[in-house]
Amino acid sequence: MVLRLSMAKPWAPSHVSEVAKGMGIEKRISGDVKKTLVEMLNLELKKITINMEKETIMNDSERKTLADSERTRLSYSRTRGLMVDYIQKLDSVGSSAVVSANESLEEYLLMILSYASDSADSDKMNTIMERHLKSAIIFLNEKETGSQNKNTEEELSNIPNLSQNIELSGSKIGQANLTKGNIRAMVRSIAGMKIEEDALEDLLLVYYDHAAHLQEEFQNIISKGSKAELEINMERSRTLMMLGWLRRMLKQAAITANNDGSTKIMLKHVIRIDPWD
Repeated sequence: MVLRLSMAKPWAPSHVSEVAKGMGIEKRISGDVKKTLVEMLNLELKKITINMEKETIMNDSERKTLADSERTRLSYSRTRGLMVDYIQKLDSVGSSAVVSANESLEEYLLMILSYASDSADSDKMNTIMERHLKSAIIFLNEKETGSQNKNTEEELSNIPNLSQNIELSGSKIGQANLTKGNIRAMVRSIAGMKIEEDALEDLLLVYYDHAAHLQEEFQNIISKGSKAELEINMERSRTLMMLGWLRRMLKQAAITANNDGSTKIMLKHVIRIDPWD
């Protein structure tokens, strides 16, 4: 084991603010919130690094360099330096691991600032204050607690009267609780575009309709006892919960909008996409 004496510096608060701005967060961010965000990103990176280290060793017990086990921005060097501090059983951190960690951190930053931005909107303020960030943190903690209560496939098979105990309703699947503000931020982040109100409302309706459709399929699969179909449905549910489904929809809508020469995503661009594809 290599002895590591250096302690890497975390990202500068101003840099985190610029990253957020580049992802579509238009509101000002107070100095206190910037500092708190740096601390939160640091804690999140620690969790990411530790989990990534476990997965790396699980895949290759002889490996000495941290890697992205799934092979898949914040300052690259600072993220890497912090990850070096956090790993415990490996000697170094590979570039793919840093890139993956930064992508996860930026998604985390966008998510929490989207919720904080919605809280600021409720106060009719154009600046995200500490209380707005606290509201977002409370919401995310509640969401995480809810997701931890979901059963794994193995646990599901051991529960009697399974079909009566599973709830994947459109209002609760993944505890996603999407808002228009979240979607607007995602559009800016993914495509650098705006989206009209009608398209926003349609996406929200289709999202929850898709969730209800998955719920119905889930119940049917359970009654048939097909493990193969259950795995497919679980994967679709995970994609929906992690908003991968919505990202796909937005990317395709943005491509259609660009092909039409439009500077914003409109309803006609959204309704052309098959949400169940």
